[in-house]
Amino acid sequence: MATVAELVAEGAAGLPVRTGIPDPRREARWLLAAALGIDELALRTDPERAVPAAVTATFRAWIARRATGEPAEHLLGRCRFWGRWFSVSPAVLVPRPETELVVETALALPLGRDARVLDVGTGSGCLAATLALERPRWRVTAVDRLPSALAVARRNVVTHAAAVDLVLGDLATAFGPPWDLVVANLPYIPSPALAGLPVEVGHDPVAALDGGPDGLDQVRRLVADLPRLLRRCGGAVLELGEDQADAVTALAGQHGLAVARRVRDLGGCERVLVLEPR
Repeated sequence: MATVAELVAEGAAGLPVRTGIPDPRREARWLLAAALGIDELALRTDPERAVPAAVTATFRAWIARRATGEPAEHLLGRCRFWGRWFSVSPAVLVPRPETELVVETALALPLGRDARVLDVGTGSGCLAATLALERPRWRVTAVDRLPSALAVARRNVVTHAAAVDLVLGDLATAFGPPWDLVVANLPYIPSPALAGLPVEVGHDPVAALDGGPDGLDQVRRLVADLPRLLRRCGGAVLELGEDQADAVTALAGQHGLAVARRVRDLGGCERVLVLEPR
């Protein structure tokens, strides 16, 4: 049987150095730990540990797929978000760390204990489930237009026993008011930029990425609908792409909405906007 040290070296040699894999050795070590079902620290402290043949076969298959650009989260079928594991598949966008800013921002809003919350374009359901788990009294509903995405969201809601109602629909058109909070991480990549995305992102569903010519097709529709949806004292928390905050601020103003807060991510991008009725 091969040892941990041997397999880490073999895996690192099989992975290219590029944007999605800046450190092949660390990537290989992380994948081997996942295949063994242990954490990386345990792996590092026992480099001569013998790895069972079945685990070795799984690890080598993962390395081959990872080398082609398939996201590590797809290999494992799960992704960590807000301290919890969520199921993912090629049917949904792999949750990004910056999306946790939506959760952080939403939880900081002065909402009532029984607030009605709508997650538009839920995908994996990580936003809706997290908000429901962090605020058990909130009444959370999540909507997506794709049955394949809702199937993943349903799996996550059941796994975490999160009180979330799941609905198939186009943005918020199936719902009436009033809502205390609307959250959304809608497609915001401009269509012309799709071809230049990192290879890992290319494995996400196009429907979860393509925001039209300027990236704001879906955002524009939702913002226009927010005055109908929100309570007078309600708010919306939206995740955006780079250099879109000013455009959405102007758009919000056209629909009688004010920007209450602009939140930057670690890279300095104004990633999240909080909108509220004027």
